[in-house]
Amino acid sequence: MRLIVRKRSDREKPKALRRQGWVPAVVYGPHLDSTPIAVEYKALERLIARITRATKIELECDGERHFVFIKELQRDPITDRFLHVDFYAPEPGQIMSLDVPIRLVGTPAGVKAGGILEHIHEQIPVEGPLEAIPPYIEVDITELGLDEALLVKDLPLPEGLRPLLPEDEAIVTILPPKVLVTEEEVAEEEEAVAEAAEAAPSAEEGKEEEEGES
Repeated sequence: MRLIVRKRSDREKPKALRRQGWVPAVVYGPHLDSTPIAVEYKALERLIARITRATKIELECDGERHFVFIKELQRDPITDRFLHVDFYAPEPGQIMSLDVPIRLVGTPAGVKAGGILEHIHEQIPVEGPLEAIPPYIEVDITELGLDEALLVKDLPLPEGLRPLLPEDEAIVTILPPKVLVTEEEVAEEEEAVAEAAEAAPSAEEGKEEEEGES
């Protein structure tokens, strides 16, 4: 992904930039001094719609090119509009830790049999060199059956990338239909008990009835 930005001077105030359709930002890294830049709002909007936080971005600024990641993206809590962006430019080969989204492909056999898919981890923390980090990890779960799980060790990670979760941690599980039935039965039973309690006379009412009969 490519994004063209421009440097901004100290005289350019953030509010004025935003009114003119720009988003104030900064780019920095181990080999790059912190540099104030400005990003066209619409260009940033298009970029955000197409990437994940693990996507490498080719940032072009006044003839210079850097591969960067979005380190922080600030939004207005009311309007949700972009307020500021931090771009981080790692060194080539630098070991990084990032959360990479997991993209599931296919309908599991267990779901076709009536099971329920539970996506426990929609992203996974990984560690590895810049070149090995993908924008997402795609997994085919077509063969996943009832009571089966996709574990961390089953993920097709690129060479050089290390997961930061235990290898036996479940990413996706297929719950059998009986789990849902059991929950429904418990809810029905609790409701029946509550109704019976409301219908039964209290101890005080029973005492008054006994005194009336005597």
